[in-house]
Amino acid sequence: MIGDDAFAEVKALVIARTGHHYYADKDAQLADRVAQRMVATGDVTIGDYRARLRDPADPEWPLLESAVTINETFFFRFAEQFEALKTHILPAMIDRHREDRRLRIWSVGCSTGAEAHSVAILLTDLLGDAIADWRIALTGTDIDEAALEAARRAEYSSWALRTMGEGERTRLFDRTGERYRLKDRYRGLARFERHNLLAMIDAAAPLGFSDYDLILCRNVLIYFSQDDSTAIVGALVARLATDGILLLGHAEPNPGFDAVADSDLTAGILTYRAPGTRQRPVPPPAPLVPPPPAPRAPRPAPIRATAVPPVPAPEPKVVRAPDAVAHYFIALDALASGDKDRAERAFRDALYLDRSFAMAHYQFGHYLLAQGRTPDGRRSLTNALRVASALAPDTELAEGDGMTAGAMTAAIRHAIGTGQ
Repeated sequence: MIGDDAFAEVKALVIARTGHHYYADKDAQLADRVAQRMVATGDVTIGDYRARLRDPADPEWPLLESAVTINETFFFRFAEQFEALKTHILPAMIDRHREDRRLRIWSVGCSTGAEAHSVAILLTDLLGDAIADWRIALTGTDIDEAALEAARRAEYSSWALRTMGEGERTRLFDRTGERYRLKDRYRGLARFERHNLLAMIDAAAPLGFSDYDLILCRNVLIYFSQDDSTAIVGALVARLATDGILLLGHAEPNPGFDAVADSDLTAGILTYRAPGTRQRPVPPPAPLVPPPPAPRAPRPAPIRATAVPPVPAPEPKVVRAPDAVAHYFIALDALASGDKDRAERAFRDALYLDRSFAMAHYQFGHYLLAQGRTPDGRRSLTNALRVASALAPDTELAEGDGMTAGAMTAAIRHAIGTGQ
């Protein structure tokens, strides 16, 4: 299929329609997704399938868009961002809107809704019964219709709840067999609708997409080209309210974004605002009357200059190459959907691109152990241990949601029974 000229056109059509530049050099992965859809449509050749896709209104397009979209997500992903939302960002927004009791929040590329529902949980817990008196527009959007249907159902496997303890699962979800459904109290706040992020660049977004207090666009831009990502960030911050902020994923910040947005630290996490709206300290007013001159003090005896103590460096954090991260997300997405073969291929692709990707080694190792492949699983965990033990214990691991090298080292040594 890949050698056929028709595949090159299908690839170009997919990238142009979805913006998923990720597939520019991933022919094998795209061909795998296309082949699955050709089985479903009954098209015998890639040329037949191309003819179908040449019609932008063909009903196959939403199904293909779903097939090529990565839907790895889970509740309270990136723990430090949700801690900042819980303790600082959302309380500050609520305080600013005490009079009009209105909040607007947008979860961009929401996938199956875990992010939007996580925000709904925080808001419901913060406002309590008073939430009934607020007008809260919490919207999740995605190009994938199947994912949006799953978001509306708000039913998840334990994999999407993996950061929660049993007590939190019981408080927030009703369990039926191996499925967890978000309780009614939290489920009704978010609404979900289809939206193609490329529309932010090519044309004006619908009027409803404006004046947001908070926009979350996390682990979405890694699938777009750098130029498109920069344009999307510019379009998103233009739709923020005056005090609104944009949150991106850990692997996504890019120096090019400074041309279209102001970056800032809010409650210790990186945020983006519309240009010229970043909050700055207000200098104290100048005194109206000059103060009297201070009495001249005797000149002190000369002393030897001492070295100024260095400013402590920020806590170290490992950042992985976006391409390896994308494969890692595919692996987690495949695990969530039960596609073990695709998960293993994606884990191996991520580690081929980045042998020092500790979280990929770690998750792959646990997956292999769960499949009964003990020697392979122990080997992968040992690789993760080798990477983690070479780092300072307080170093946060890329895509580890706050997990440090020290915590991983301890967990692996417990799992494989070595104190070395």
